[in-house]
Amino acid sequence: MMIPKPLNHQTQDGVFTFASKVTVLLAYRADPGYAHFVAEELSQHIRVATGSFVTVKVGEPGEADGGAVVLTDHDVHDDLGDEGYGLTITPDQITLRAAHNAGLFYAGQSLTQLLNHQQGTQTPAASDNGRALLRELPCADIQDKPRFAWRGFMLDSARHFQPVELIIKLIDQISALKLNRFHWHLTDDQGWRLEVLGYPKLTSVGAWRSNGGGDGGNRGNRGRYGGYYTQEQIREVVAYAKQRQITIIPEIEMPGHNLAALAAYPELGCNGGPPEVTHQWGVLDGVFCAGQDQTFTFLQNVLNEVAELFPGPYLHLGGDERKQGLWDKCNACQGVRDKHGLADESALQKWFMDRVAGHVHTSINRRSIAWGDNIDAGGIPSQVVHGWLPEQSTKAARQGLDTINSTHEWVYLDYPETEKELAENKPDWMMTLPLAKVYQLDPIPQGLEPELHHHILGSEAHLWTEHAPTEADLNHQLWPRLLAFAEAVWSPIEHRDFDDFMNRVAVQQPCLCLG
Repeated sequence: MMIPKPLNHQTQDGVFTFASKVTVLLAYRADPGYAHFVAEELSQHIRVATGSFVTVKVGEPGEADGGAVVLTDHDVHDDLGDEGYGLTITPDQITLRAAHNAGLFYAGQSLTQLLNHQQGTQTPAASDNGRALLRELPCADIQDKPRFAWRGFMLDSARHFQPVELIIKLIDQISALKLNRFHWHLTDDQGWRLEVLGYPKLTSVGAWRSNGGGDGGNRGNRGRYGGYYTQEQIREVVAYAKQRQITIIPEIEMPGHNLAALAAYPELGCNGGPPEVTHQWGVLDGVFCAGQDQTFTFLQNVLNEVAELFPGPYLHLGGDERKQGLWDKCNACQGVRDKHGLADESALQKWFMDRVAGHVHTSINRRSIAWGDNIDAGGIPSQVVHGWLPEQSTKAARQGLDTINSTHEWVYLDYPETEKELAENKPDWMMTLPLAKVYQLDPIPQGLEPELHHHILGSEAHLWTEHAPTEADLNHQLWPRLLAFAEAVWSPIEHRDFDDFMNRVAVQQPCLCLG
């Protein structure tokens, strides 16, 4: 009854019975400290589900007492990879096997879901103050690993700011679904959400806007709406996510979608005037000037600070939906075009993005990601292409570039699920995205040559928040469609069954504390 569905789940005869005292035995040599973290998390779930007194101790697999839960890296199947795991339940003990930390964590998440499911089937006969307690788990053998290495969720915190407590809650929820990338959209026309010590006006000015349409109420003072994450808060979130096998990928938008940055530092724009942080949506006039060296000095300095806060291997540079025509009206940008023999604004954008990506790759030693809008101008070697329009990921793979296939019509969870919702004050460019369609997602594009499939790293589910100002709105858009997405990027396509999935949703959605 797990989500995502395991690669191989064989039921066995018999049951494992929880005693009044349960030992969690750590026989995991690869990283004992991390195993202790997994064991403590798992112990809490066992205590709640069973009412048993749980202790954690270090030992060898053969030292397990009857009725123990064993975490080990002994006798792991060779083909499970970095994120695979084994979970075996016999009448004598429960064994979680993994060669690496990610697999051990996911084994713990799977056992937790089994505890949730079986607890839901108990009667109050065995109870704790009227709450049903779990006494048995059916025996089983599970061997599991993901189909794709990149299983992501993108949250837009620029249009609407979410408090740290909500970010932590979302990390708990997506890690329970074995998603391993949290793409954090932190800057846009409507707000700059990340404290940058070298440029304090990015948050003192750029993090706030006049309270306007769609803002769901006034946050902040003097009629201002917004907020930002301090560097201390960012470090807290990054560390929390890392323990749960989630890499956070920050996105700093460029060259467009930048009215918030330009409100703070208008000299970085083409027009020189002081724009305002806006509460309007769409493709707006904010664009960094490509003809000034100070633009690139600013971006390099900002990205240097961002890289210190986010130690993962990737930085997302945006690169989508630049307002056309603004650079053509700027003398400094035209000077760069003439100097480098660039044919048009698309060529200038490639030059702009190449320059910033070069700094990321050589000076910061990270790998950059950019939206697929740039692919027609020629991909940037070693950059990951993030495809959101049809054919972008196909084009990237055929150019020999790694790509994340997030084609909007399959994974944009801000799209309404039904025609009725679509008719209720939604923009005319939106479309419906039913739960069943999300479940049918295959990140491998149709028609892509098999020898190029390795360039498809995986996919991300996106939640742009123009129309989701509150936690209730987020929950409405996410659940249960994010459950379907999680299964689509983990489980083999031939193992999927929508009716079976819906049966599991009925069990796991309330257990995972989802909206």
